[in-house]
Amino acid sequence: MKIKIISSHKILYQENIISIIAPGYHGYFQILKNHTPFISILKNGCLKLESKNVKKKIKIEGGLLQVKKNLIVIIL
Repeated sequence: MKIKIISSHKILYQENIISIIAPGYHGYFQILKNHTPFISILKNGCLKLESKNVKKKIKIEGGLLQVKKNLIVIIL
């Protein structure tokens, strides 16, 4: 799966990942490979990204998340 985290000015993070846990409006949720197309509002919290060798946490203050064809786009 690929992920792009975008602010209004630039791409903040772009990488291949195995999974993501994100702070949705009604609670945290996880996305894995071949997830159905999905759009969610994100609230304040922490994105937890996992790739083959690395686990990364990114604090956010809300945004939007879209999943489509193993591409996750997050707009902050």
